Amino acid sequence: MKKIMSILVIALLLIATVSVVFASGKQPDRVRVFIEFKGKPDTNVVNENNGVLLHRYDILDNVLAVELPVNALDGVLRNPNVVGVEFDAEVSISGRNGGGNTQPQPAQTLPWGVDRVDAELASAAGVTGLGVTVCVIDTGVDKDHQDLQANIAGGRNFVAKGATVDQSKWDDDNGHGTHVAGTIAAVDNTIGVVGVAHHASLLAAKVLNRRGSGYLSDVIAGIDYCVSSGADVVSMSLGTSSDVQAMHNAVDSAYASGVLLVAAAGNDYGGAVSYPAAYDSVVAVSATANDDSLASFSSVGPEVELAAPGVSILSTWNDGYYNTISGTSMATPHVSSVAALAMQANPLLTNVEVRALLQNTADDLGVAGRDNYFGYGLVDAELQ
Repeated sequence: MKKIMSILVIALLLIATVSVVFASGKQPDRVRVFIEFKGKPDTNVVNENNGVLLHRYDILDNVLAVELPVNALDGVLRNPNVVGVEFDAEVSISGRNGGGNTQPQPAQTLPWGVDRVDAELASAAGVTGLGVTVCVIDTGVDKDHQDLQANIAGGRNFVAKGATVDQSKWDDDNGHGTHVAGTIAAVDNTIGVVGVAHHASLLAAKVLNRRGSGYLSDVIAGIDYCVSSGADVVSMSLGTSSDVQAMHNAVDSAYASGVLLVAAAGNDYGGAVSYPAAYDSVVAVSATANDDSLASFSSVGPEVELAAPGVSILSTWNDGYYNTISGTSMATPHVSSVAALAMQANPLLTNVEVRALLQNTADDLGVAGRDNYFGYGLVDAELQ
């Protein structure tokens, strides 16, 4: 991680922070930060400054995520073993509510997005994601959903409730993560929907709360879990406007380990592509409507790599239900699951080679060649 703040810079920042807080009538208290060390992280720095250790990471072996009193930051930076301190940032889902729940267990239908990326043609050829693991970093997944249960391999919670984190509580309390999971791997049975890669295995990393928001420090912990659990693809239907170096380093490290990372470009048309999608090591996904036009909400920019269906997408929802919603959140799992199909069909390819395959086989939309709206084009499960 680059050195984020000098002692002088953080002192000035603290003055500004305290001034704003007092002006609003609130007392400054505690903040979430990343601490970078010269070598192995020293937890004594946390304990000595009345801090709370939030996360230590395998993919960031010299970084701790902690919560500290605001007035302890200056002292932490003066520690000779500390290279720098960086503030944690909030992150949220990239989905938009677009419809109501249907009753549990309706007759199975093929969602238009799954059809549009030609997943049913890949399935007919025996390519269904079998043997590939996709890790969904989101609000959790409904572990008992009748259209997902057979493909769920496990999960872990990283969201604190009060002062504690119960890692077993990764069941979805929002619906968004379950919706993403259904587009990836809803079972091909007689009910509900069918996913793009309906034989892929699912892992759930719950990093966002019931309101669909959370912290990058928890997202990094989710990535760490996905990598250590053997995920082949990491799907992140979330984003933030904050460019945090710890997050940048985490996705770079995961990508270097052989994992393919896919993330939502964001729902701010005319605005910049959000992070982590904007990082080079992550596939940024924009959203399309059913006429192949760009979704009216989709963020655009040079970082956009692929496009996928993201308007009025029907998929699984909490408590065995189904829901139709829109967003680049909904486009992202189409790409994540087509990547799973590519990995099953081409098991000797690296994540870098799979990424190139998705680029080369995408259906070009818009102007010829790569552009800021659709990237290389609409992802295509036929892969040829």
